[in-house]
Amino acid sequence: MHYRKNINCLSADELHDLREALAAMYALPASDPDSFATLASFHGGPPMTYCAHGAPGFFTWHRAYLMAFEGALRSVGCHVTLPYWNWSSGPTTGVPAACRQPTYVNRAGATVANPLYSGPRAGGGQTSRRANIDTTAFDDLATSAQAAMTEADFASFQNQINGVHGSVHVRTGGDMGGVPTAAYDPIFFLHHANIDRLWADWQAAHPGPLPAAEAAFELQPFPRPFNNQWQTGADVESTVALGYRYRRFCFRFPPFKLWEVVAIDWPFREAIVPQSVRVVVKAHHMQPTPVEIRAFLDQPDAGGRTATIGNPSFAGAGAFFGHGSPDPHGEKPAAAAATTGHAGHGEPRPAPPRGIKERFDLELNITAALRARKPQDGKVALKLVAVDGDGNEVPADALILEGVSVEVE
Repeated sequence: MHYRKNINCLSADELHDLREALAAMYALPASDPDSFATLASFHGGPPMTYCAHGAPGFFTWHRAYLMAFEGALRSVGCHVTLPYWNWSSGPTTGVPAACRQPTYVNRAGATVANPLYSGPRAGGGQTSRRANIDTTAFDDLATSAQAAMTEADFASFQNQINGVHGSVHVRTGGDMGGVPTAAYDPIFFLHHANIDRLWADWQAAHPGPLPAAEAAFELQPFPRPFNNQWQTGADVESTVALGYRYRRFCFRFPPFKLWEVVAIDWPFREAIVPQSVRVVVKAHHMQPTPVEIRAFLDQPDAGGRTATIGNPSFAGAGAFFGHGSPDPHGEKPAAAAATTGHAGHGEPRPAPPRGIKERFDLELNITAALRARKPQDGKVALKLVAVDGDGNEVPADALILEGVSVEVE
């Protein structure tokens, strides 16, 4: 699972990664399926226009398009995730700061062309935006987008967002103002990532299947993996099934370990509170011995004997089942022969292959505990403690972990 973030929330390294991957796509020959020239041409040509801007297909086609574009970015920069331009949550003027200047200072300290400022047109030259884009307001469009989010009917919601989406294109101006050239401006993909985010949020608030016409709509030119059939709307209905989510808040979490107390600036001062806040303890296998991880809020002295039941500071717990081995790779040994069980059709059940690796990440959902505390200044102290089955404290260095992160949606 990877997370698409607001471009204004990217770290310096993440922004460098994005720009470098985009520049690498620009440099690929048009014959390369991962080149910017190829991907940009899918929207409005040449030689052919595939995009869907009505119903069915507006949401689904563009979701498949973003997946293809993000896949191309990741083929040249494996850690890159497509960010979004959030023009829809409040007063904004102009495009994101990372997209405003024609040059930037790269990792080596050199001033180079900014790939987020413009892209190479199909007929030569670079894309442009309206001259007064930096003072162009999007506030009213944000209001319209938020009003659309309250619509219960899918068709009406799609039609309303489609109209606001068109206004963003028109107000950005230049090449973004027309279908044939819009996707050659790199900000197109940030804009449509935000459209996709709005749809994902609407889906979460209005669970249910796609309308039949939307589910069956073919998403050319995007084939199903290892298949000669086109994807359909049903193939892109869930962002989770596609392997990504949206992070709605600018949230930079400092690295920390078990037993450390960290002060976090939780974004509860926002008008919209997070849907989910999860502490993720990352490991690539079970632990050698059983261990339970407990999370406490605003209780810096919490330890192995700190009460959980009836304690408002207790935020959640999860345990690693003991693996019985300090094997840091978590490999499953191959059995000497197939088991005597059957797979269901009279065939012996195959033995597990040697070297299969599995992840074993724990997620502690602390959303309810955070909402109950509602800190006035936005600061919360978080502490994770580790205990064995008898409640004895387990030191951090006794565990084999990749790290701890916090995921906010």
